[in-house]
Amino acid sequence: MVMPAGAAPAEPPDGPAGWHVLTASERGAAHIAVQTSNQDSAAVERAGTAGVVAAIADGHGHSRHLRSARGSRLAVSVGCQVAQELADQLGADQTADFSPDGADVARDSADRFASLAESFLVPEIVRRWRDEVLADVAADPFTDKEEGKRRNGDDPTIAYGSTLLLCLALGDWLILAQIGDGDVVGVRVDGTAVLPIPADPLLDGLVTTSLCGANAVGDFRTAIIDTRKLPLLAILLATDGYGNAQVVEEWPGSFSKDLAWLLREHDARWIAGQLPGWAARCASADGSADDTTIALLISPAGQASRTMMPPGGAAGTPDAQADPGSDEITIPAVIRADTVPAQDADHQITADWEPPAARSESEAR
Repeated sequence: MVMPAGAAPAEPPDGPAGWHVLTASERGAAHIAVQTSNQDSAAVERAGTAGVVAAIADGHGHSRHLRSARGSRLAVSVGCQVAQELADQLGADQTADFSPDGADVARDSADRFASLAESFLVPEIVRRWRDEVLADVAADPFTDKEEGKRRNGDDPTIAYGSTLLLCLALGDWLILAQIGDGDVVGVRVDGTAVLPIPADPLLDGLVTTSLCGANAVGDFRTAIIDTRKLPLLAILLATDGYGNAQVVEEWPGSFSKDLAWLLREHDARWIAGQLPGWAARCASADGSADDTTIALLISPAGQASRTMMPPGGAAGTPDAQADPGSDEITIPAVIRADTVPAQDADHQITADWEPPAARSESEAR
């Protein structure tokens, strides 16, 4: 189900046991100032018999990408659809035995998952997203006003430009795929962070790769995680409005430490109540001022961490401090005054959003 902008944290109703998924999305202060909508989207769906897929997308805010809010909604919908089909293809492999005698089986499964992610998941997402965009344009052609914002020769998909971050959780396996900016952060059991998605060398803080790019299939990055080899409490998917609001570049480490502590102190329902506040703080004028969307997948181990906590509380205390008489704890460090809005460029990698002040494209470059 695609979540509307600003939706409360949610998981699939009556979902299968396993990973618990929470989402939150907040409209950025810069978008509020110029009266544009939240161009982020989120979706959570069941996958296979006991899995779940979560997807978030960030529609580009530059005027050239005038239908990017639709593009992001199509991205998460198509991403979940293709991931569900991948889950059906994987079948029994999703729970391959990882006993010493089954190590080869697990390794073969990981290789197969990686192969299918590259040969099926990614190209099918790109192909179907383009098909959906073209169908949308056919059903609702660009108006004269919209045509005035497009460049001569622009492919119709440029107007719908969007990033996509996706996590498919199947038993002990995580299949991750990302195009464009944003962050994927895994939280280990000891509270340290892991960044499973390879870095994109084309990202420079100003432009992002995109589903509307000329080489969208090649611009995707993927990762496969066997959580029996790399146990995780949770994994965060976040649009760039979250990371751009952080005070320090090394924020994933602080986030992971704090979230591990919070999972030992509070249950998933409490975390769900906090998630909109984290997104709102990042989306505020004191944060990135950009639309901010979060999908937080909490593993069975993360859900059980409270019951596993040793007497006397969790070991270590995070940087976030709570008022002894309050239940309010927030993950800190989401104010960054020097965040620079992304601008457009004459390249198939695409601007995320334009600043509130109206400027010509030549001035923006």
